[in-house]
Order: sequence, then C-alpha cells, then structure tokens
Amino acid sequence: MRYSTPLTRVQAVQLGKDVGVILGTAANALHHMHGINIDSLMRAFTSSPSVEVTAARYLRALEEDLSPGEAAARAATALVHDWADAVLETQRRLTSAASEELTK
Repeated sequence: MRYSTPLTRVQAVQLGKDVGVILGTAANALHHMHGINIDSLMRAFTSSPSVEVTAARYLRALEEDLSPGEAAARAATALVHDWADAVLETQRRLTSAASEELTK
C-alpha cells in the first residue's frame, strides 16, 4: 500500500483490518500492563482522529519499506505516546486548576 496514491477497494479493506488490529493491540497492552479501563481506551482509540492518524502513520511506515509488523509497531507506539501525552496534559491542567482554586 502506498500513502501517496489512492487505495484500491481491497487495500482499503485491508488497511481497515490492519488499523483495527493496531488499535486493539495497543488498548489491550495498556489494559493488561497498567489496568486501564479497556472501554475508555477503545473509545479514545477508535475516535475518528485517532483512526485517521494511526492509518496515516501505518501507511507512511509501509511506504518507508518497513514490514507490516514493523509499521504496525511504529504506529501503535506513536498512538500510545499520543494517549500518554494527552493524559499527562489533562492531569497537569487539573492540578493547575486545583492549585489556583486553593490560592483564591
């Protein structure tokens, strides 16, 4: 599959399957390793922006001649990093807001 050219119907179906496996594997890993609620992870990971970004990352990695497994690992790793960054940013904002409330 090429990122820079339109996908055939067969390629689009395969991309959907591959991205589904990437999203599910990343969610299951976080759930099993850290006990994070699988339902909330799947809601986050299957949002349109998450799916689109993961698909784009996967296709770009394939275009760089990585194997499908390596491309999937790269896309899943980036997804987990994005999720962790979002969680940390949310925690920072909540802590900051709570701190501001205490100083009032």
